[in-house]
Amino acid sequence: MTQTLVTPKVRDIIFLGTGTSGCIPNIPCITSRRDCKVCWSTLKPEGQKNRRRNTSLLVRFEDSSGRIRNVIIDCGKTFYESAVECFIKYDVPTIDAVLLTHGHADAILGLDDLRQWTMSLGIKIPIFLNSETYECVARAFPYLIDIKKATGGGEVPALSFHELKDPSVPINIHGLEFLPLKVEHGSLSNGDPYYFWGFRFDDIVYISDCSYISEETRQLMKNSNVLVIDALNWKYHPSHYGVPAAMRETRELKPKLTIFTDMCHSIDHYELEKYLADVKKDEGLNIIAAYDGLKIDIQDKID
Repeated sequence: MTQTLVTPKVRDIIFLGTGTSGCIPNIPCITSRRDCKVCWSTLKPEGQKNRRRNTSLLVRFEDSSGRIRNVIIDCGKTFYESAVECFIKYDVPTIDAVLLTHGHADAILGLDDLRQWTMSLGIKIPIFLNSETYECVARAFPYLIDIKKATGGGEVPALSFHELKDPSVPINIHGLEFLPLKVEHGSLSNGDPYYFWGFRFDDIVYISDCSYISEETRQLMKNSNVLVIDALNWKYHPSHYGVPAAMRETRELKPKLTIFTDMCHSIDHYELEKYLADVKKDEGLNIIAAYDGLKIDIQDKID
């Protein structure tokens, strides 16, 4: 009898962080300037959805055997705090893979914190990243690439790096394919574009740091059910989408659900919620604002 393999489906996504590299609250806003409504709100229970760690996502899906797999997209400076809060709350016992979108601090500087996982559980975690991000990791953590460069006791995370050179080739993680989506995330000092690799998986598009999307990449984003998109502020920024640009993509792509993430302290979560409720009433667009610890049950949201 021929066995039919079941294509893995994403069960839920959990937002480990929804803020910028500096996080929210911005410390000078509550120690020196004292004039930032959003940062000050995070010190009160009713303002906790404005408290934001580095942008990161946990993807949970069932493989063909029915086992739950856990894939992290980006492992930045606040990964440890995110894991303490979310992994216990949502019963996440292990990490099966990490996808890195780019080489900035808020995407890679938590890699050393994977040490506790690999040593305690005796596992080796695969890390998928493009060539430029690999070079950043090698400079920041030379001992992760070459254990001979470790000092002291030489205890380092057991990581296997998989350098991705062709964005047209999907990454297969326990049966679920993650298709890279190459977009611009600002520019280098010489004016050349700086590239960020988002991902499409199980009809979910994830692009958390973006300033420009080519028509080629936009074609790969079409007909998705869920769009997770950069919405840094209410206006223009040279390396990020703001709310107007994220709204433009939503209107063009028409997903069943759009989720805004990667927001700075000019965005008040509760004011954004009110704005999006008006948009839904006026235009019928289903858009929500993410916050740290938010869990989205995918089938419940798109059925």
